[in-house]
Amino acid sequence: MQTETFELPTHWAIALNYGEMDGYEDEEIEQIEDFTAYMVKKYGGCWCLEVSNDRWFQHRHDASDFGVLATDVSTFTFDVTPE
Repeated sequence: MQTETFELPTHWAIALNYGEMDGYEDEEIEQIEDFTAYMVKKYGGCWCLEVSNDRWFQHRHDASDFGVLATDVSTFTFDVTPE
């Protein structure tokens, strides 16, 4: 199994782990969907395996390119094993 880690907004954990979008604003849903589309295009899927228990505030992170401003982030680990 190949994995990659990303520093992503901590509050994305529910959406990326369980696909649950209730409670997110429309803009946040669009950002999450854009990130997911990027993962599918680059790796063939978007399978979140784990989210670290630690969190910290960061201005620039791996979701910045999707329009997410400075926020609390955690380390997300994804399975990127080619099929």
